[in-house]
Amino acid sequence: MKESGEAMTTRTFLRTIGLLAAVFLAADARADSIWSALVLATNEQPSKPAPVDLKTFAGGLKTVFGYNTFYLLGAKQKQILKGGEVWIVPTKKVFLKVRCLDRTEVDYKVQLELYVRKKLVVTSEAKLARGAPLYIRGPSWGRGRLIFILEVR
Repeated sequence: MKESGEAMTTRTFLRTIGLLAAVFLAADARADSIWSALVLATNEQPSKPAPVDLKTFAGGLKTVFGYNTFYLLGAKQKQILKGGEVWIVPTKKVFLKVRCLDRTEVDYKVQLELYVRKKLVVTSEAKLARGAPLYIRGPSWGRGRLIFILEVR
């Protein structure tokens, strides 16, 4: 049995719409990840080179915080979805809870809770966007200062 040209066109059109809908739904469900690092910043003479994972951040960290040496204490990457909540635990003593309040095509509005030794130290809201890492100045630690870095990837 042969189909009419109109029936074939309608079927092709419906398949195309179905494929486009699947692509858009998959793109909407796609989530970015938040990469986080806990860094110990110190001033040492002579200064030491930044670890590989911190190379792209070293210049900004020096400018913003004034330290010349950075140690990576821990790093994690977690997927984030609108309305979701993730615990970013780079070490056993210092960790961060990130709750995604809203998401647009260019950024995430998040609520942050920083904990040190299971004690809530600070709560804040921030916007995270690709290519714009967020630095959070933490407490003094040993002979330096703790710094959190958050980056959407």
